[in-house]
Amino acid sequence: MMNKNFFRVTGIANIVSAVCLLLFWFLYAILLPINEVPTNYHLLILDPDWLLVNGLGVIGFVLALVGILGIFFKQFNNLTALGMFGFLITVVGQVLYNAGIYYETFIWPILAESDPSLVTLSSGPIYSNPVFFMMQMLAGSIYAIGFLIFGISTYKTKSFSKWTILLLVIGVVLFIPGFFPYLVRTVGIVAYAIGLIWVGYTLIKQE
Repeated sequence: MMNKNFFRVTGIANIVSAVCLLLFWFLYAILLPINEVPTNYHLLILDPDWLLVNGLGVIGFVLALVGILGIFFKQFNNLTALGMFGFLITVVGQVLYNAGIYYETFIWPILAESDPSLVTLSSGPIYSNPVFFMMQMLAGSIYAIGFLIFGISTYKTKSFSKWTILLLVIGVVLFIPGFFPYLVRTVGIVAYAIGLIWVGYTLIKQE
């Protein structure tokens, strides 16, 4: 259905996505003053490295959205209706999640510079807003639930190594929703990145 170049491009997208996401997650802790998060979140947002670090996250998640197309089309003829539904839900969740990362990266610094109280975690008008919080959780949850359904269906088609799919599913479920502790999310993003690299290599080698 798709030619080799399509799978190569999506395979490379998955691999580069994995590298960007790993750099994003670990540089966040290394370069940014994360100790300021609870009380002075605006200092973290206004740090000179904020755009660099979060920009890597934006690139990584956008490329993951490109990369999942390769996963989908490699097994298109073998997917069940439930698997296709899971794929669609995943894409919707990814788009919503990516939008969140995008505005946090490029809009938050403008707000923090204008009025630091706008981005205060405990009492600011944005983070303390229940609708905002619910939509944030909803985006991550849609992404994770959709990927769980899609991942199980992909596992059954045997289009990829079972360990590749397990790593991807575990990684997304542990990392994306955002309500797990830092250590758990770290395990999640590492698993997700390894899965992306593995699936990317498989797509590049697609005959």
